[in-house]
Amino acid sequence: FVDLVNSTKITAKISDQRKIGQYYSIFINTMAVLVKHYGAKIVKNVGDALIFYFSGTSDARNETAFQNVLECLTTMLVARNIINAKLRSENLPSVSYRISADYGKVEVATSTSSRTEDLFGSPMNICAKINSMAEPNGIVTGGDLYQIMKSFSFVNNRYEFSELRGGCSVGLNCKYPVYRVSIRNINNNTTV
Repeated sequence: FVDLVNSTKITAKISDQRKIGQYYSIFINTMAVLVKHYGAKIVKNVGDALIFYFSGTSDARNETAFQNVLECLTTMLVARNIINAKLRSENLPSVSYRISADYGKVEVATSTSSRTEDLFGSPMNICAKINSMAEPNGIVTGGDLYQIMKSFSFVNNRYEFSELRGGCSVGLNCKYPVYRVSIRNINNNTTV
């Protein structure tokens, strides 16, 4: 789930409707190209957010599929410079966005009144809830995704997961754990 930060407030200052369309299109279309490149399936865009999933992760042992997930999410953050350069060239304000991800079973449903698919299930609900816990231009994951990812060697060498205090309330007695994702540079310092 990738969602623009403060887009309603930002676009309220743009008087030209065509420019507002450009603003959202540049962001959504760039994100769509990136997620497709990494094998994700786009469910739909909802206003200023894009919902997508990685079907290859249905096998929790498929390390390559999970590596694609993290590479996709971090590439999406790096693409911010390119997106903002394009926005500047169109005299539009820059964007910031948050990315959230989790793991679990979802149902894909198609409405009879629409050709678009919807995802239903707790991972979707969790992603929507934890998205605001990410820093602008940051990534958060739910505890279920973290539990799978932490066993893969590529994660320990390249990424750092830091548990956020307080977790997320999901209606149970305990809080659901949420993790900030960072990329390690060569010296094992975090960069994103």
